[in-house]
Amino acid sequence: MVFAGLRAPRIQAQIKERNHDGSWGNPRQIVSGVSIGRANCEINYPQDPRLSDRHALLSNREGKLFLADLGSQSGTFIRQREDSELAPGDIFLLGQDLFRLTTQSLDEAESVNTSQGTVVWAGPPKLQRGPVTAKLEHIQLSGEVIEEFRLEKPETTLGRTNANLVFKDDHYMSGTHARIVAQPGRFILQDLRSRNGVYRRVRNEIELADGDEFFLGEHIFQVEIKRLS
Repeated sequence: MVFAGLRAPRIQAQIKERNHDGSWGNPRQIVSGVSIGRANCEINYPQDPRLSDRHALLSNREGKLFLADLGSQSGTFIRQREDSELAPGDIFLLGQDLFRLTTQSLDEAESVNTSQGTVVWAGPPKLQRGPVTAKLEHIQLSGEVIEEFRLEKPETTLGRTNANLVFKDDHYMSGTHARIVAQPGRFILQDLRSRNGVYRRVRNEIELADGDEFFLGEHIFQVEIKRLS
């Protein structure tokens, strides 16, 4: 018997779009690569003003399914399924409201001794992540800031009625929708069993898992992945 080498794992991947009544439409197979957008894509929605011409790309390769945003203006979002760490500049959606996290280390904020723009050490360099100061920006789809909130408490909740930060006009937001937990050098975003979920904006490319949901423009999709022998 001739050894043919190791075979790459294979998957059967497909997506289903959510209908207006909440049901899911017919599945579409993702054999290799499928682009989604307003024009010149395998899946086109020419009447959706929030979509870029080539908005996002699904890729089935090496036994995995990947989702990439193609530099769209309004972004591609994936529903968060477990607690996740927020990086500076990360954007997430609660209900119909967008938020962006910005941070600055306390060392940077308090450094005043400089020489030709270079910060001078006041002692040995710190190799571990130190404390940071954070700000949550409530933004428009264009990225313009509507209002700002400093994250100074160990925990900050967001919601429509019962939260530290209240957004009473967003009826798609749960009463207590999400929470940001401050830990040494980082911030954790938690979904508090909200009805409509927490969606994170995709930066570059991410791997999708079976059951993941993502949306772009006015369209929500669910992922189905089966491993093949």
